[in-house]
Amino acid sequence: MRLPYWLPNFRSWFNAVALTLLMIGITYAMDYFLKNIGDLLNLAPWLSGAIVFLLFLFPIVAIAFLHNWLHTFLDMFFPESRIPEDQVQTGWFPSLVSWWEGIYGWTVNVLSSLFTFYLLGVFFISPYSSTLLTILDENLSRCNFSLPSVRFTILQIIVAAYLYQLEYLVKQRFFAAARR
Repeated sequence: MRLPYWLPNFRSWFNAVALTLLMIGITYAMDYFLKNIGDLLNLAPWLSGAIVFLLFLFPIVAIAFLHNWLHTFLDMFFPESRIPEDQVQTGWFPSLVSWWEGIYGWTVNVLSSLFTFYLLGVFFISPYSSTLLTILDENLSRCNFSLPSVRFTILQIIVAAYLYQLEYLVKQRFFAAARR
């Protein structure tokens, strides 16, 4: 049974859940790193800009390497799981496709987070908070991360699944055009 094209397929849901769990883990790792390096940043403020830039790029690199290693593992042990149009992953260093997945995964995370903040702000505004900016300021100004709420995580996974479905449909369109 085929689903309608506008419903995310299994691969899109898997990517969305895996990305969300990975980003929660990366967020905790970054929080731990920043708490332990805080004294160094106070001693060398010029270093903080470089560290912030590297922390911004870290999720892209992590997603690219994990994508490459996962597909290398799948190609070795489950070759039938590979889509015929995908390249065979070889080596430990990410290919161009893995770097694309890293950049796209980071973009999906940012867009799904922003869209989820927006939805939660519109539909669940507290009567004690006057605007969405007040809610975001209260949540983002704490400087420490906490486990995201279940409501936020579920909405973020749904939005991410639809963004991955969009990527899948675009790839299918390109593959169909290349076959002609």
